[in-house]
Amino acid sequence: MKRECGECTACCTTMIVPELNKPAHVSCTHAKGGCEIYDGRPPTCAGWDCLWIKGHFRDRDRPDKTKYVSWVMPAPQVRQWGHPVVAIRELKEGSTVVPQGQKAIKKLTNASVSVIVIKKESGRTIYPAKGFKKKMKDSFGAQNVPFTERSGAFYISQAECEKMWPLDYAQGDDLRKLIKIGN
Repeated sequence: MKRECGECTACCTTMIVPELNKPAHVSCTHAKGGCEIYDGRPPTCAGWDCLWIKGHFRDRDRPDKTKYVSWVMPAPQVRQWGHPVVAIRELKEGSTVVPQGQKAIKKLTNASVSVIVIKKESGRTIYPAKGFKKKMKDSFGAQNVPFTERSGAFYISQAECEKMWPLDYAQGDDLRKLIKIGN
């Protein structure tokens, strides 16, 4: 089942769109009750891989209602873990810790899919897929990724995330320096 975005513009806030010099967690100037430039949208937007659009969640779990957007992480970023990983970027801090968000995360991890929750203001939480916790923990250790472990999940602080993934937190001139389009 494939759906239409309709009035949902959640990805227009959460995504980084290099072609528009748009940072994460900032509303796109073209998102006004839908995308004003949908037919001519940039390749980053056209190639977006929203799991809700692809039919992976219930109709009522549309991203603008749940306050988080989910997609499958690109292969190079997860190759070392050897299993699928879904990223969830919160539109609203804490939207994945409410029962609805936790239910979605548990469903994915029980299906052997790890989940990385990218929070706007408090780092990342990684929920390992069933049977992959040790492999992920060893991977973090091998890469010297500082983390804490809580309730079966791994937490990476905001400060560490900003060092490891600067593009996710850059804005303005810093974003322009990190993003190079066409050259």
